[in-house]
Amino acid sequence: MNFLIKNKHGSEKLLSVYWFAILFIVAAGIVYMALLFYGIPYDVREAEANLLLNKVSDCLVQNQYLNNEIFLEGFEETFLEKCGLTFEVENFGEWKDDQYYVEFFIFSFDDTQEKNKGGILTGAKAGEFHLRDLHSTKLDKSPFGIERSFYALDESNVMYVVEILSIVNKEGKNVR
Repeated sequence: MNFLIKNKHGSEKLLSVYWFAILFIVAAGIVYMALLFYGIPYDVREAEANLLLNKVSDCLVQNQYLNNEIFLEGFEETFLEKCGLTFEVENFGEWKDDQYYVEFFIFSFDDTQEKNKGGILTGAKAGEFHLRDLHSTKLDKSPFGIERSFYALDESNVMYVVEILSIVNKEGKNVR
């Protein structure tokens, strides 16, 4: 009978070793998940570029028709204000207000085949122009850009092609 009692004490010691092993595995899993969640910042440049592109397209096309103001003289210089955009950024490192670039061009639908020959009716550029050159290099840490084109009608049902390019840099904060 003493033999059976000794085995019970031994099994309790063996069980406590497994219990500590399970506790260690659970604690290591929690630490790993916390490091995964808080360790690397999310790269939200794609979402920012999409929002910028959508904001510009909403400004250019209002009430399902192309905005007539874009053909007026001086719209190129003031299109950021007219579209309600500002390129101010948060204080991070040595950032200035040079983290965004946006451009749009409007072509006549009939001249889309000849757009490289100067068929641009109107267009505007704003932001840091060097981001366009960096975006075209396609490096790992290059700025993120989205280019989109769509068709739009004016109020007299004339069709146009609108091309928009939006670029967001912010690589110091989002890319590692």
